[in-house]
Amino acid sequence: MTMLDVFQKHLDEISEALLTDDYDRYRAMVDVPLVVITEKATTIVTREEHFRYGFESYAGMLRTHQATDLIRLAHSVSEYGDNLITGRYETHILRGGKRIYGPFQSAATLVRVGGRWLINSVVSPVHGEEWPINRLPDEIDPPEPGGKG
Repeated sequence: MTMLDVFQKHLDEISEALLTDDYDRYRAMVDVPLVVITEKATTIVTREEHFRYGFESYAGMLRTHQATDLIRLAHSVSEYGDNLITGRYETHILRGGKRIYGPFQSAATLVRVGGRWLINSVVSPVHGEEWPINRLPDEIDPPEPGGKG
């Protein structure tokens, strides 16, 4: 299996987990920390409730728009040793064979941990306010004791 195949398989499995609301499957494919970079924000996700919120927001967005397909097509992969790859891909979101969002280009890095490939960073042109993981509710990050809020 080529590294492009490894990358494509990972994209397919994460897409399927999002479309089927399978958080456990999704979470098993994501490293800690996860770095999400968009035009508007850089988010470093380290807390389980943030992973859950990002997943539920993205999967909820797909449900709201009645998406039937989340297609991510790998275009290229660069290898940085045996345990680190970065790939570029194109995303298409469809409902019944008709495009409802995209296409747009993104990049992601996978790291091999204990023999398993995990995504540990995503770079996307999607604006921060459109990317669910960049919108964390106040109750997830309450103000620190003694702080103003």
